[in-house]
Amino acid sequence: MSTSASSTGGRSRRRTHHRPVLFTSEKFERHEGGMDPAAREEAAHASARILLTRGRGRDRELTERLVSFTDDYGIEMLAELWSHASAHSLPGALWRMYRLRDTVHRSPRGVSRAFELGMAEDYRSHVVAGVPDPPGAEEVVRTIDEILAGLYTGDLDMAMERCAAFARVVALGIRVDFARYSRNPAPVSPVATSHEIKREAVERHLRMPRQAAQLEQDAQDLEAVAAQWRAAEASRRDPEEIA
Repeated sequence: MSTSASSTGGRSRRRTHHRPVLFTSEKFERHEGGMDPAAREEAAHASARILLTRGRGRDRELTERLVSFTDDYGIEMLAELWSHASAHSLPGALWRMYRLRDTVHRSPRGVSRAFELGMAEDYRSHVVAGVPDPPGAEEVVRTIDEILAGLYTGDLDMAMERCAAFARVVALGIRVDFARYSRNPAPVSPVATSHEIKREAVERHLRMPRQAAQLEQDAQDLEAVAAQWRAAEASRRDPEEIA
């Protein structure tokens, strides 16, 4: 059983190198009131590093402290920290996967429809190298859940690329749906539909290009971090160096 967040006493392990040390509980608690940018950056990178190595059994003490924090405050607080990190960093990649997972949870039917439309556009011929079959929503969410829980032990670069491939398919599907609707809007019954519902439908339609662009950018960022991770491993450097 992990110790409570308050039991750490605000102490971090002394290190002899310059890799980010694990943030103290006090730093987290100050986040809502405005954490110092440098401390926030340190917290984002350190939490990403520990989360991604937790499933590989490294540094048990730091792992327990991260588990304790997520038990008390939830993964949402960590996601908020990651959202401020560089797009081409580990916390930046975790934020994009968290956001992709949230998109699926908020609109499962819409995402499923977009994925099917994207695949129907012969997306397979344009798929990222090494991902011949883009994963579906269920597999993507399961993988991201494992990563966010610190339980993922597979190849992280492949996980990022598979999430990126899924995002690209969904983005393509959204663009296809937008183009079709623009050419031939679905008929709406004037009796059964209120002005507010019509306006909501129009606004949702107008948001589609922006949603597709965001997914495409997230996919590009995930692929960039995956390449960094792979290069670090190939050159036998510690993958934590890109955190």
